[in-house]
Amino acid sequence: ADEKTDLARGHHLDVAQWEEIAAALAPNGIPGEILGEALGPINQRLASSALMTEWAQPLVDGDMSITAGGRPYALLSESEKWRVDAMIAEAISHLSGVKLLVLDRVDVLDMVGREDLLYWLDGLAEDGEIETALLFATLKALPAKLPSTVEAHWLDRGAVVGLMEAA
Repeated sequence: ADEKTDLARGHHLDVAQWEEIAAALAPNGIPGEILGEALGPINQRLASSALMTEWAQPLVDGDMSITAGGRPYALLSESEKWRVDAMIAEAISHLSGVKLLVLDRVDVLDMVGREDLLYWLDGLAEDGEIETALLFATLKALPAKLPSTVEAHWLDRGAVVGLMEAA
């Protein structure tokens, strides 16, 4: 009986240790702690970008869900999703030290949104936080009053052509 009790106690200790290991490796265990530490700087950068642009503040949660202004990503308009994506791309660029940002479909923004975007990127360039931003859009005319740090180039059939007032 003593042998069986000792054997059962040993099995019980094994199961308890395996449960501790499983809990540590669960999403809310060690990986969740590591992810939480990694998301802190991203969410701080997103808050800074939202403040600079006056756009809704994105937040990446521990389960990797994204909200903007407290609304789930899936419920955002197309331009709101674009702005969230742009701010996340910039946060990753900033934290990785690449200082390069490539954004397509800028034309999804209205005129005010485009202006906000240009001045946000101009501010980042002035602060030395970004060196190159490539923005792509289908536009009817060259934007007026571009910051001095911005150059516009028109592409026609994949080749850069002279600046035009209308595409």
